[in-house]
This record gives sequence, C-alpha cells and structure tokens, in this order.
Amino acid sequence: MRFLLASGLMAVQGRAILRMDQMMPQGMDGRRRFADMVRIEAMNGGFIRVDEERRLLQDGMARYNLSLEEARGVLLSTVNDQGFALQRATESEIRDLILVQSARGRVRRLSKSDFDQAVEMYRAKTKGRVSSEEARVRVKAIMEENDVQPKRAGWVIRSRRWYNSIKAV
Repeated sequence: MRFLLASGLMAVQGRAILRMDQMMPQGMDGRRRFADMVRIEAMNGGFIRVDEERRLLQDGMARYNLSLEEARGVLLSTVNDQGFALQRATESEIRDLILVQSARGRVRRLSKSDFDQAVEMYRAKTKGRVSSEEARVRVKAIMEENDVQPKRAGWVIRSRRWYNSIKAV
C-alpha cells in the first residue's frame, strides 16, 4: 500500500521513503539531463556547430540511453525553447536566401551586395560567434555547392576579384 505525504514523499508500507522525482521513469530523467547538457553547451554564445551537434547526439545516445530520434527531438526542442541557433539550420536558411536572390535573372548569379547581405545574415543568425571572414568562406562554399556564380563588380573594369579573393574551404 502506498501513501502520498504532504511533503511530496511517497511511503510504501514497510519500505524506504522515496521522493516523487526519484520515482520518475529513467527516460524522462535522461531527457531532462540531456536538455540541460544542450543548454550548457550553448551557453558560450548560443550557437551550436555541426561537430558539436553530432557530439551532443552521440552523448545523448550513449550516456542517457536515448534513441537517435529522441536525442534529436530533445536537442531541437531545447534549441527552439532557449533561442539558440544550429549551424545546420542557419546554413539551410542562407542557402534559401542565396537561391532566391540568384534566381532573378536567366543565369544563377549573385551580386557582391547580395553576397555581403548573405554574409551579414549568416553572422546575425550565428549571434556573432562566427568571424566575418569565416562567414564569407561558408557563404562562398554554399554558393559553390548550389552552382551559383558571382556577378562581376566594379566601375570601370568589372571583375570577380571580390569573389576570387575569398579563401576556399
């Protein structure tokens, strides 16, 4: 026979007294602890890189006995609740922006000003944790992955030097 005490303790006839949170199933406790781990990881800027995300998912599966879907769900819900940003999601949004901006003409090309706008958006989405140079390299890589060419820029002699001067990944 079980008795619930006013202090939140449960007494079982002739057995030890347990707190209610100790009686919670392991899955719920593991999910809560994994969510805390995600919060701690994102404390240093609110941006989670791809390698950090992969490591967190592996830890969720190994340490907290969560399936991949459960670990991913806890990670995504924690990121959304706390206002953090994932590199994977940020790059997907930048890819969409680049594809929309480059689809204006017959040929997929991106102007220097549109490129700079995509770089600034990347930095804003990553909450400034990524340097301007690294953001330029990542946006260039996204352009190359999606076969988007740079437009020529300049007053007198128009060239793609602005694009070619960015280091390749």
